[in-house]
Amino acid sequence: MKEVKDNVLLALLNDFSGLKQVDAIAIAGSHGTQMNDSLSDYDIYVYVNETIPVEVRQKITSRHCCEMEINNQYWETEDDGRLNSGTEVELIYRSTDWLDKELERVLFKHQSNVGYSTCFWTNLLSSKVFFERDNTLTRLQDKYTIDYSRELAAAVIAKNLPLLCDAAPAYPQQIIKAIKRQDYLSVQHRLTAYLDSYFDILFAVNLIPHPGEKRLVEVAVKQCSSIPADFEQTMENLLFLAGTRSNELPLALDIATENLKAVVDESGINYHVC
Repeated sequence: MKEVKDNVLLALLNDFSGLKQVDAIAIAGSHGTQMNDSLSDYDIYVYVNETIPVEVRQKITSRHCCEMEINNQYWETEDDGRLNSGTEVELIYRSTDWLDKELERVLFKHQSNVGYSTCFWTNLLSSKVFFERDNTLTRLQDKYTIDYSRELAAAVIAKNLPLLCDAAPAYPQQIIKAIKRQDYLSVQHRLTAYLDSYFDILFAVNLIPHPGEKRLVEVAVKQCSSIPADFEQTMENLLFLAGTRSNELPLALDIATENLKAVVDESGINYHVC
């Protein structure tokens, strides 16, 4: 069981653990990986066997939170607010069956995504179990405590690399068009999509589950044994050029892509584009 030092959070989690609909509760995010700082919130995953009524969630959170938005549906079902102790908290409700199917699709069937292919895997493995019935979450963690296979890496590369290179909808070509149109919002949007696929490939080549959307450069430098040439400077340069609306951005993208392709080639991972 994860030790909780915030007494307000502890009381909140204890209240939820008493509900019959709750199979498990886990602390994830930066508090799960010990990368939290003064700006970090609590990411709490509540695994349910059936929906907890909104009024029940509202009653519990009102006892322990000074602010709360109930039943947000932007990504998953969430309650988002601030504990009485002052720290922000996100309560995310999902089922272990849903997560199991999602991970089977990616890890066993090798059906990769465009960006962030293995971030749910990281989320599960880095979660610290606070409460569970019948080892529900622990058994799921045990099932997916496996190596990142080269077959999965090949699928991630095959799905994402063409979007950095020569596919008809490749991001660099979209960025070039956006620059010519002086559509700088589109430049930023397409650069973000480029980086989503770039980092999915980079972590796949290193056979490391994708860590999520935060501190990607820092995590890559610490964890990846194979890094593209001039990696940190390249990332900084791409963001600077996009921010200054520079016509040099397409050339910088070409360099970033070629350096990443060199790492892919050196890995010997046999991928092919379907």
